[in-house]
Amino acid sequence: MATFGTMSVVVLVPGYGGRVRAVERWRIEVALRTLRAHGGGQLVVSGHRGEAERLAAITANQNVIIEPTAQSTRENVEGSIPFFDDAPHIAVATDRFHARVAERYLIQIRPDLARRLVKPDRQWWRGWWIQAGGAGYPALRLARRVARGWRTLTQ
Repeated sequence: MATFGTMSVVVLVPGYGGRVRAVERWRIEVALRTLRAHGGGQLVVSGHRGEAERLAAITANQNVIIEPTAQSTRENVEGSIPFFDDAPHIAVATDRFHARVAERYLIQIRPDLARRLVKPDRQWWRGWWIQAGGAGYPALRLARRVARGWRTLTQ
């Protein structure tokens, strides 16, 4: 287990497998602002197929922990738990809707750690379109599931 000394916050930055690299840069900006707002801490970047490594490369040589195996938001959270154990505060640097999903997983898996959650330093005027996309993504997934179910019923 890692010891982080006087660190104030551990910030999880979930990977992004989409093609819009601006989302990755925005998540790292949110993470770095969150670190500054809490007086320092540790970044944990998480994701498979190079997602975590791309995020780490954007951080400009910050001390970053790379969790390269997570293939889902739940796995991002599960793989980061060892780094949360000693943290007085925990944040998830992603859009509000994705963060809620990650926070729910943490509540299910480790409610004791979930009590340490703090809001990341998001600024609504920066990356507003990413936040809007995050709001639409759950609706898109639901529509796809309904469409698949509808096709199954009509065949």
